[in-house]
Amino acid sequence: MDLLGNWNSIFPQMTQRQIDQSVSTAEFGDLIEFAHPWSGLSLWGVYVGEGHVIHFGVGDENMTQRACRSLLQQIVPKSNGDRVLRKTRICTQRITEIKVSPGTRIRVNNNKHNLVPSPQERMINCCQTFLLQEFKYDLMNFNSEHFATFVRYGNAVCNQIPFKKKNGTHVDTTQTLQMIMQQRLETEI
Repeated sequence: MDLLGNWNSIFPQMTQRQIDQSVSTAEFGDLIEFAHPWSGLSLWGVYVGEGHVIHFGVGDENMTQRACRSLLQQIVPKSNGDRVLRKTRICTQRITEIKVSPGTRIRVNNNKHNLVPSPQERMINCCQTFLLQEFKYDLMNFNSEHFATFVRYGNAVCNQIPFKKKNGTHVDTTQTLQMIMQQRLETEI
């Protein structure tokens, strides 16, 4: 605490979000990671320009609430869980308006997945296809990292799940998202 009784001046990393300089130079399709300071879990989004990301997460929930949502989905039977837990919408938000825990580090992180990015046209098509669609959030099988990596690379990958192979494609999630993309393509023809 400083002389005025302000904790923020001594512990800014614990009371504020930390936006890395890399975010100011983000380009369309870059992965934006919102790394929680203590849990080791991250929210992931894809930069779509003008300070916005498209992401799979409830904008009014913080990371702790999303983790609780996912845990409840694992324990509550589906018949009751559907009434307790709503679906999560793919949305675009300004990076600075996404609710995150104090100390969350926000940065461009295209180096964590060791995959080749898709062409920009495909990424744009993904964003247009999935924007405002609702899905069930599932930490193990379909979370924000699965969505963001599918948009950027064409494969749903999550490296933050313990005991899962790093950079391994989640086949079921990838196939489901590919099927939705294909259906949209067929309806446009």
